[in-house]
Amino acid sequence: MHLTKFTDLGLRSLMILGDTGAAGATDPAQRRTIGELAVQTAAPASHVKKVIVRLTGAGILGSVRGRSGGVYLADGARTVDLGMLLRDLEGRHEVVDCEGDTPCPLARRDCSLRHLLADAQENFFATFDGITLGDLIDRNAAGQDAGPVRVGMPTLPLLSNHNNHNNHNNHNADE
Repeated sequence: MHLTKFTDLGLRSLMILGDTGAAGATDPAQRRTIGELAVQTAAPASHVKKVIVRLTGAGILGSVRGRSGGVYLADGARTVDLGMLLRDLEGRHEVVDCEGDTPCPLARRDCSLRHLLADAQENFFATFDGITLGDLIDRNAAGQDAGPVRVGMPTLPLLSNHNNHNNHNNHNADE
């Protein structure tokens, strides 16, 4: 599964805002500006602003306007369930666009692949159910997940054997 840049930016902003410790994170005196968050997330300020507006509207962030203003974690933000937050930030978009610019010829049917991908997406979100924003912030601060991160997928034996079989057949055809 793949998170949108909007969701990724939202999570990173929340983690940065929570990085001041449990007590300081909800203290308006510990607020940060959109410009500061843009620098810390290496994202355009306009993108950060959109995310902050959404999180403030959801009551996860508090804000103070004016020259010395900024945003901070709202009271209760640490108890927000990450699964629900991800579902909200991501919206209900399908993993693949079956009816996009070039519609899939199977889109008119009740396609099994479409259902499987929807189930996989929900299972991805469910991985975060029961984990709070506070849990994420605390794990990050404690460095619990430090170390290499596995990326990519291992090659499946079925696909490896299939490719080797095709390569062998192609080689024989050349002889």
